[in-house]
Amino acid sequence: MEHKLANRPKSWDKFLIKTLHSQFDRARRRIEERIDQALTMSRHKFKRRRKCPPFDGDPRFALITVNYSTTRYLKLMLLTLAEQSSLELLKRIIIVDNCSRDDGSSFLRELAAQTTRISVVENRWFLTHARGMRRGLRLLDMLEPDPAAPGNANIVLSCDADVVFRRRDTLSGLARVFIEEGAALAGELRKHLYPYPEAQASFIAVRRDCYSRKDIAPWVNHGAPAYWMQRSIWRAGLPVVNFPSNHGGYILHRGRSGVAASRLFFPYSSYATVHNSAAHYMGVPEGARIWEDIEAGWEDFLQPEAQERLIGHLAKHFG
Repeated sequence: MEHKLANRPKSWDKFLIKTLHSQFDRARRRIEERIDQALTMSRHKFKRRRKCPPFDGDPRFALITVNYSTTRYLKLMLLTLAEQSSLELLKRIIIVDNCSRDDGSSFLRELAAQTTRISVVENRWFLTHARGMRRGLRLLDMLEPDPAAPGNANIVLSCDADVVFRRRDTLSGLARVFIEEGAALAGELRKHLYPYPEAQASFIAVRRDCYSRKDIAPWVNHGAPAYWMQRSIWRAGLPVVNFPSNHGGYILHRGRSGVAASRLFFPYSSYATVHNSAAHYMGVPEGARIWEDIEAGWEDFLQPEAQERLIGHLAKHFG
């Protein structure tokens, strides 16, 4: 037996070690997910919920995004967002910075100091996307406890940092879904492994009066962090409307940028162990070329030495 083990190819040993590492990483991610899910749903069950006035038919968006050492992409997202033709629909931008190590924190502090429309949360512990979204939503409730008040947001738009706005009418097009189709939640629906159709969490919008309901689940650490929320909305019988964000040309989600960033800046995090870090562009034809063209158009603002000009440009549009 010892002789057979001694003659075993080294490639086989490497394969075994790689397999064991993969299984360990997968188990670690699952344990972290289960802990977050259990604690979050326990708090949700016993937490007193604020009474939220019903949607008044006048869409007003609060955009919440989470930055995880993806500051270059975040800058590009904000630059393209600033070009929206109906920017008055966007009442507030909340950026949750998950302990970024690419100088994102200093950029965000300076930007938030220039405009009251942008608020920043600096998260230093439990750096998951779901916890970042929950912290952003809590800040929104603190800043705007009454969505019915003039100028306050009544729709939450979740937008990943590695999203670009391709069409200038994206916000107005999304607003029409809530006005004309009575949506409680809108996103690009796709059939998945789950029992209910799922809108990819990178770009979805939900009414605040719906999200505040006791029977609607919060964001949780999961492969699809917004799915539990969406599932509860489906089960509650609330209207879910398909908004073809990527394949309708409204936006383009690059994808997997957080995984790549975590491997560079947080190599020991469980997120860094996710197998695939290649951009997928949501399967949009010519997605890589479209992204490169858009990024090249803003390259002058994305250079490190242009940060002061970039902040001035964004503050002018969001001020």
